[in-house]
Amino acid sequence: MAPLVTPAAHPVDIPSPQAAAPSPCACHAFGIRTRFSLQKQRKIYENPAGAVRAVFEDILGQCADTEFGRAHSLSRVRTAEDWRRAVPIQRYEDVEPYVRRAREGRLGVLTRSHPYAYLKTSGSSGTPKYIPTTRHWRDRYRGPALYAQWGLYFEALAEADARAGLGASAAHIPQILDLSWERVPGRSVPGDDRPAYSISSRPAAVSSHDWLPPWYDEPWFLGDRAEDWDAALYRKLRLLAGGDVRAVVALNPSKLISLAQTLAASGERLVADVRDGTLNGRLHPALSPDRETAGRLAAVLEAGDGGMTLTGLWPNLSLAVSWNSASAALYRDWLEEVLPGVARLPFSTTGTEGIVTLPVDGHPSAGPLAVDQGLYEFVPAESAGGASLAPDTPTLAYDELDSGREYRLVMSQANGLLRYDVGDVYRVVGHYGATPRLEFTGRAGFRASFTGEKLTEAQVHQAVVDSLPQHLGGRPLFTCVPVWGAPPRYHVVVEGADALDGPALDAFARDVDTALRRINIEYDEKRASRRLGRIEATAAEWGAFARTEERLRAQGTSSNQVKHHWLQRDTRLLDTLRERDLLRASTEPALLAGGGAVR
Repeated sequence: MAPLVTPAAHPVDIPSPQAAAPSPCACHAFGIRTRFSLQKQRKIYENPAGAVRAVFEDILGQCADTEFGRAHSLSRVRTAEDWRRAVPIQRYEDVEPYVRRAREGRLGVLTRSHPYAYLKTSGSSGTPKYIPTTRHWRDRYRGPALYAQWGLYFEALAEADARAGLGASAAHIPQILDLSWERVPGRSVPGDDRPAYSISSRPAAVSSHDWLPPWYDEPWFLGDRAEDWDAALYRKLRLLAGGDVRAVVALNPSKLISLAQTLAASGERLVADVRDGTLNGRLHPALSPDRETAGRLAAVLEAGDGGMTLTGLWPNLSLAVSWNSASAALYRDWLEEVLPGVARLPFSTTGTEGIVTLPVDGHPSAGPLAVDQGLYEFVPAESAGGASLAPDTPTLAYDELDSGREYRLVMSQANGLLRYDVGDVYRVVGHYGATPRLEFTGRAGFRASFTGEKLTEAQVHQAVVDSLPQHLGGRPLFTCVPVWGAPPRYHVVVEGADALDGPALDAFARDVDTALRRINIEYDEKRASRRLGRIEATAAEWGAFARTEERLRAQGTSSNQVKHHWLQRDTRLLDTLRERDLLRASTEPALLAGGGAVR
């Protein structure tokens, strides 16, 4: 075996080849690289067998001569059947002792390439998980995958230009607002031997093989740990206000909604800043007065009745990218309202543990399985259930899946997570070449159920949207909270619903309850037998959810992990809103009285 690879403990903040402004030569090379990577990915999907074998051999090469590899006799593994016999299906709790020893500085615990950092995720239980990230994994897998993904977005923008009769040189890279990576240099966990951060908050690239976009050093892209979320969004909007932004890219669609809301609330401030060459009224080295753009924006603001819009700020905006399946799909209509006429493509299904799908065409919500990123096995969802998979659960390979069926994912990565029960469920929606196309449908077992009613986010979303009175206007944020009691019940919290008080709020709660009984037959049966109480409803003040999320960010949670859910797992969000006095009216008056947790 080759000797252990022991890179520096921290990623190197590489001087970007495009220091202040990307040179035409650098942009040309970047454009060629993304186009080539996209073409290569498409060829892999046409005939994936070779790539699958190469990943299998690489994982064995990284993991066989390690503590974990020796404990599981990986040096004897030659076939997929050998692999399944040698390594049981694992959860994080099984691999955590190995991760802990690696974090303490021991070499060769999980992989030959020693982790230089750990990707931190809160996990569904709220307990932090630390996912090893090595230079080998970053350089061979995660970094290159991003070039293929972004090649699709640049291809879509070029096609939009061609349809509009616009020409662009080979060196032209359209201006992008990238919200998928919150690059805050130097971010780490104080006192830790190795830095730990969320997948979207990496402080720097680790090598020239890593993802190095032309905007890597741009002022709008570099974050500030002291900045709150609204301030960060406004800073990005202001620094790009005079540009010709063609695409906005984020992981979660809620971030695109937040961007639009921040802009709508900041129109007059933005016009003044553009006119004066300032940011929040203060001079900024990257800005100068621009009265022409300020005049145009003032006219846009005056003509609109809902504040400044993203397409008003950037008239040539033609592409928005984000997740677009499972609960993220519930934002589709809202995105159409804030980005009318703007094409949408999906972001890769990317988790802290690894990339699962990588889009290469125009499918709106699904991507082919990223067969060159890891080794993937599947368990039929109907037999997997919601609990952890048994270590010896039989699995299927990528070429044994049936279109239309749902499967639970078991994943192996060259970072040392082997046969890892991710807990995610995917539906096969056809194929690209010989590779199955997968759509994320949600977490295994993520349904709220006191007595077998099995409510889903989609059902709650439909019931609440159908029940919102028309005079509320817009699309208020809301969530549904399971509350234990005698009998247990569900509680809908609606933000900014000032018109919902007294009889109107009670009528709204009845309407949601009626809608859920119509949508979910088990819920109807449990209500009829009084095993479930009626839906209760509470109106929270505007910005209540955002302030609660900001509190989580201040406590160190990544913005991409602070996700708005239409259906909660427990009462923690409702408890926090109550403790912070952000509730204004309720069909359950005791909820507004203050005090401890909801009961």
